[in-house]
Amino acid sequence: MKTMINLIPLNKKVEVICTKKPVQLSEKRQNEIEAFWADINKDEKFYRGEVFDIETVTEKKDKYKIFLNTTDYAHHLHTVWNHISDEERCRTIFSAGLVETSDSKFIFGEMASNTAYPGRLQCAGGGLSNEDLDRDYFDLEKSVLRETKEELAIDEDKHVERCRPVLMKDVHIHDSLVVLYHLKVNLSESEFQENYQLYLNELKSNKEVPEFKNIVFIERNKEAVYSFFDQDYRSRDDYLEPFLKYMVE
Repeated sequence: MKTMINLIPLNKKVEVICTKKPVQLSEKRQNEIEAFWADINKDEKFYRGEVFDIETVTEKKDKYKIFLNTTDYAHHLHTVWNHISDEERCRTIFSAGLVETSDSKFIFGEMASNTAYPGRLQCAGGGLSNEDLDRDYFDLEKSVLRETKEELAIDEDKHVERCRPVLMKDVHIHDSLVVLYHLKVNLSESEFQENYQLYLNELKSNKEVPEFKNIVFIERNKEAVYSFFDQDYRSRDDYLEPFLKYMVE
């Protein structure tokens, strides 16, 4: 049985600062990354965009202070897919949002085949972007709201009643970090499905494909959540099970 990761209640501010300094890699590691990227991206499925790598994490009395340097998606994927754990690994921080409908259904998705993690269950979310920067500071809430709109067609102004950070991976244990948000929306399950179908139709007309190939709904109660994870054997992001179980305890 897979051991669940350690998530901690987020009762401090998370301050994320972009240093704008590029990550310095050895020639050997850079060559490994270039060969890896050439091999996995023969069909140009992935975009080699900017990624932000954790330089330091400092825990203070009232906040976590996290400094990020710049690298790219090839470095990130090379680290994750090859389980790199040395000093030249890429350590990221990202936000993810568990959506809850007005009739108390949790929503997350199964990643599509065109993504880096096909078939994996996860909440809407993703890595930080320059769009999330306010001067030198990253806005994690802005990031998760942007990703939720892009992946689930949930609009901050129209649909989101509340968005709050709940949990974070324990900074003393885990390399990469995730800040987990709970988003309460004013849509019922059926209203969400109707809105999401309009979004899928729009993507299709533009010859685009969604991030999720399937949407998962689970009632917000302990029996439903525990039963789901006992019976569903699809791969899933490591935070997903402990996050949902925490929400129904």
